[in-house]
Amino acid sequence: MARHSSAPQSSNQTARKVVLVGAAILAVVLVIGFAVSALSRSGIGGFCGDEQTISVAAEPDIAQHVRDLAEDADGCYSFEVEDISSADFAARVTDRQVLPDLWVPDSAVRLAQVSRDVQIPFETVLNSLASTPVLIASKNAQVDMSTWTAALATPGLSIGDPVRSGVADAPILAAASEVENMRSNQEALSASVAALAQGQASRREAPLSSREMLDAVAASSGAAVVTEQQAVTFQGEVPDSGVVLGAPATGAVFLSYPLAVTAQDPTRRTEVTEAAQALRDATAAVDVVSTLSADGFRTADRTPLADGAGIGETEALVVRDPNRLYSELQRWRLLAMPARSLVLVDTSGSMGFVMPGSAATRIQALVETARTGLGQFPDDAALGLWAFGGAAGQGGMPYAEVSPLQRLDTPVDGVPHRDALAGALGALPGLVGGETDLYTTVLDAYDMVRSSYDPNMINSIIVISDGANDAVSPLSRDEFLAQLRERVDPSRPVIVVTIGLLEDADPEILAEISRTTGGSSHIARTPAEIVQVFAEAIGQRGGA
Repeated sequence: MARHSSAPQSSNQTARKVVLVGAAILAVVLVIGFAVSALSRSGIGGFCGDEQTISVAAEPDIAQHVRDLAEDADGCYSFEVEDISSADFAARVTDRQVLPDLWVPDSAVRLAQVSRDVQIPFETVLNSLASTPVLIASKNAQVDMSTWTAALATPGLSIGDPVRSGVADAPILAAASEVENMRSNQEALSASVAALAQGQASRREAPLSSREMLDAVAASSGAAVVTEQQAVTFQGEVPDSGVVLGAPATGAVFLSYPLAVTAQDPTRRTEVTEAAQALRDATAAVDVVSTLSADGFRTADRTPLADGAGIGETEALVVRDPNRLYSELQRWRLLAMPARSLVLVDTSGSMGFVMPGSAATRIQALVETARTGLGQFPDDAALGLWAFGGAAGQGGMPYAEVSPLQRLDTPVDGVPHRDALAGALGALPGLVGGETDLYTTVLDAYDMVRSSYDPNMINSIIVISDGANDAVSPLSRDEFLAQLRERVDPSRPVIVVTIGLLEDADPEILAEISRTTGGSSHIARTPAEIVQVFAEAIGQRGGA
């Protein structure tokens, strides 16, 4: 029996050895497999399986440096880097196009803004690849460098589109920071933004590039908003340009070029994040820092450039409340649209009174002011002129058209409408006399502007009067306001801006007209205030 029982025991031992050996071999295979897989994913020792293609959108100024990082990054990744401005990237997001896996915008502000606008979360892997402050490059220009708020009011200041560019929105961000820190005030900021937004250059179909702005400044004179990196590169290429660099005393906003994961496919997100981390790790190389410095970029910690290049040490300005910047950009969008305004000028008898402290009558002072204000409008603005008062009325109406509502660059008998309008203003003193029917004039003007509404322009009416509705009118005050409210259509807004001259004006009714239509109301109490108030009214035609 013993012989019979020994055979199965020997067989079991042999089987057990086979199993153990097989398990050991399997374990080794698995370990080797995992190791090869890890090496393959890390690209170490030449172990690479199929490379993962990772698409990257990068701001053009930094794109080549991102390509250099991609060459040095560990891992089995093939990075395809495309030069895409932040504006074009935002357009892709808005249009719900397929997004690249990674994005390097010009600033964290731009990254947060796009994410907010489209409600798509982006994951930041690196806060800053490099940095560069936004500054003012100038030549033979008078720029108030006490604050950004003051600098933005510089006549002819060249700037891109703040809605589309982190470089162009940086000065507004800086000025908003000044307001937060009580180095400036909201009124001054609003006035500066309005003046800047209404410049002709701000509405170019294709804004000038930074190089084009720098070339223009160097060729003649002026000032432009650019980055330190762009300006230092320009100075290196054009050493005798005469262009000087500076930032206001309050500091500057720094662009930071963050690296963010924008891939929306959850199955790829882990792989893309690992690829982003490989790019991040590559930034630690010494040659990366030296290459960025040679190209005019600062490191992420904002250390000034070597050898006195750029603007040196400067305070970094930030905005704690992102809604402040958002509000200012919304205001920019509004003010940067061309104006389409019908101007109603009071020519009642009181406009013939002499201005206190002046030899000129009210209407004469107003005409002079209006001619000066006309120069604030670019050629693509549309303006028209009505006179309202007893002596001006025609056809049974209390007003008359003095000049039609059309673009200032429209030819009229061989001359631009701007020149024809300036000449038409000279006819106003001869129309003075009679009483004021403000109510009928405003309602008819509102109907006319609304019936010819242009959605690509700010449609508005500017009322300039020194008195109240003192004519016999078929409408009471309440009836007038009720009819005006009925005409207001939020989908086709027509804004009424009112300017009261001297103490004779009725500020309550003028203010109520503006409030009802979403406009702003102003009073000029002295002759010296007329020019200032007119400029404010133009600047705030989109509302106070």
